[in-house]
Amino acid sequence: MMLCYILFGVLILILFLYSFLEIHYFLRASLCVLLAKMSRKKVHLLSETVINGICLTNDIDSMLTHMNNARFLRELDFAKIDFYERTGLYKCIKKHGGGLVLGASTIRYRRFIKLFQRYQITTKVKYWDKDSIYMEHRFLTPSDNFINAIVLCRTRLTNCNVEDVINEVLVNSPVDDLEMNKKEKPEVTPELAIWIEYNETSSVSLKSNK
Repeated sequence: MMLCYILFGVLILILFLYSFLEIHYFLRASLCVLLAKMSRKKVHLLSETVINGICLTNDIDSMLTHMNNARFLRELDFAKIDFYERTGLYKCIKKHGGGLVLGASTIRYRRFIKLFQRYQITTKVKYWDKDSIYMEHRFLTPSDNFINAIVLCRTRLTNCNVEDVINEVLVNSPVDDLEMNKKEKPEVTPELAIWIEYNETSSVSLKSNK
């Protein structure tokens, strides 16, 4: 009888947690941290990282055939966790007493990711300025490297200096023969320059409407 009460209590606890917290999200985020720390090699800050995914039934939209548009952005959280841990970026930000918040993101969809289709998410630093780091993510089909979606993200660093953090991470980044020339700050690309200008214009506009 006691065992029945214990099992019933555990069931109630699980239902309670799933009702008020997205348990799957937190479990997967924790798994990403563990894998990045324990089983995946460290990488240079300016290298590209890759994680694998698959579109499951809890990812699809109302048409029941392909990934929900919002799910793309959710999946980026796991790609970012992997990148932050393997490059040492997050550890360095915390060391400097800082934090990070997503300031802006733009996604361009090009092709559906179908149910049970495998995909890869690449992550790469494209540029940084005095208070933000700009990253690009791509959702690729492994079989043909087709870019299903491409995302630009601006991550603002708070309570710390971006240049100080970046320079420290670069100094401590692992280097191999292919990485020797990756010490310099990337040049801002034309599309990123336009996107940065758009965000600045939007910010000015919103401030003027107060």
